[in-house]
Amino acid sequence: MNRLFIPVKKEDLRRNVATLKNTLVMLLCALSLLVFALAKEKVPLTKSIRGHVVDGNKKSLVGVKVFVKNLKQNTTTILVTDQNGLYSVAGLDPKVDFEVHAEYQGMISETKTISSFLNRYDNVLNFELAGQNPVGSRSSSGSTKKPVDLLTADGVKIVGDWYRRSSAKPDQNLPAVLLIHGFGENRTVWDGFIADDLLKGGFAILNIDLRGHGESTSKSGQKLVSDRHWLTDPAQFPLDLDSAIKWLKSQSEIDQNRIGVMGADIGADLAYLASGKYEVVRSAVALSANFAQATALTAGTQNFQPHSILYVAAEADEGAAEDAKKLEKLTGFPVKVRLFENLSSHGSKLLQDAPQAETLVMDWLKNTL
Repeated sequence: MNRLFIPVKKEDLRRNVATLKNTLVMLLCALSLLVFALAKEKVPLTKSIRGHVVDGNKKSLVGVKVFVKNLKQNTTTILVTDQNGLYSVAGLDPKVDFEVHAEYQGMISETKTISSFLNRYDNVLNFELAGQNPVGSRSSSGSTKKPVDLLTADGVKIVGDWYRRSSAKPDQNLPAVLLIHGFGENRTVWDGFIADDLLKGGFAILNIDLRGHGESTSKSGQKLVSDRHWLTDPAQFPLDLDSAIKWLKSQSEIDQNRIGVMGADIGADLAYLASGKYEVVRSAVALSANFAQATALTAGTQNFQPHSILYVAAEADEGAAEDAKKLEKLTGFPVKVRLFENLSSHGSKLLQDAPQAETLVMDWLKNTL
């Protein structure tokens, strides 16, 4: 067999080897830059907390001390409101829980919590300081508030508050609204809406902490921590809803034909579940409902017929607007979808950021309950 030999000059060979080395160096540099970029993308964003502090007349308070407590390190940052009653702090670790409250001239506000489970990087916490009592007790003026403890079928202690107008007659049957906060929040997110809207509208209110949130952290005497897998588990949050509805049905002062459920985020999904599962639930409001979660929670529910729901969402809220439209198609009359333009606010934050959101919700409840 004849073999063909192609002579290669040493100079050409050295040149080819040098070119190969340069190519490898460039590839390694490109790979390093790619790894660096990917690592940089995984760096979590920081959280910020800001807000407005006012007195009982809604006037800005200057010089209020706002305490931001890092629950992981057990350290506290003290902020002071400016001439406009505003405060802010940025660069907070998103993996840490924070507690925030305000103090001014002997007055102390309620404590609000920013949970590490809450995927919200800009957190607005407003406070109102009126009289010598904490803001959480302001309902004592013209209304009453009492603590409520519920026990779920699987042994979870659900903590909540029961509100009603002081002027309501003992034998008067009141329309009632059950409030359910979002994942990573607690029942304090509704404080302003309760005082400024629901109580003035003549409603009685049951405001609860879902399991693993706020003060509802005990199951059969053991510490309970929230889990994101619960968002689609019919054997978790729906049991909290069931206990709350049963409690409302047992109250003689409640008009059993006028019970509504209002929720945000996972609370919105539970409001959707409540409207189709319980005959006593006449109306519902869902702020930023999630189609996949809502349908997962209702899977297997017998005779499920959702109806009379107001869906509210921000158009720029990562699919919440589309989910509202999808759920609308599954909901019986009356049903309404209201989308707010140029907003990305989610859940309970819609009541703060969306123009006329509170008025929209109150009109719906008054017309359907």
